[in-house]
Amino acid sequence: MAEILQQALEQIQHDIARKTHARNQLDVEIARLQATAIGIQNALGQQAQAEVAWTQLVRSVLNSAEGRSMSAAEVRDTLQSWGYSFAGIQSPLAYINTVLQRLAERGEIVRSKTGRPFRFARFGLQ
Repeated sequence: MAEILQQALEQIQHDIARKTHARNQLDVEIARLQATAIGIQNALGQQAQAEVAWTQLVRSVLNSAEGRSMSAAEVRDTLQSWGYSFAGIQSPLAYINTVLQRLAERGEIVRSKTGRPFRFARFGLQ
């Protein structure tokens, strides 16, 4: 009986990991679309730099990192590779770093304890 339950548990854990990965991939696709939409809105002069949009973009970048931590510069570079333009934003790194710090303060991500630049990751990926 214990062996059957152990196998069931392992299957469920595998399914959770697979579904979480699939969800993270969808989040990345959505974030890419959001980055493009925000870039277009900014180009049109519509200030679309709401914290909620930025926070979701940063979360999606970290989710796409697949087992590694990232610096603010790497988050910025990833967003640029997704098509996001920072035109008209004076200090994108400062803004991204602020979002990362807030996510860490809320306990959603972890910040490296040492080193510069600080690196950020989802829990368990320090």
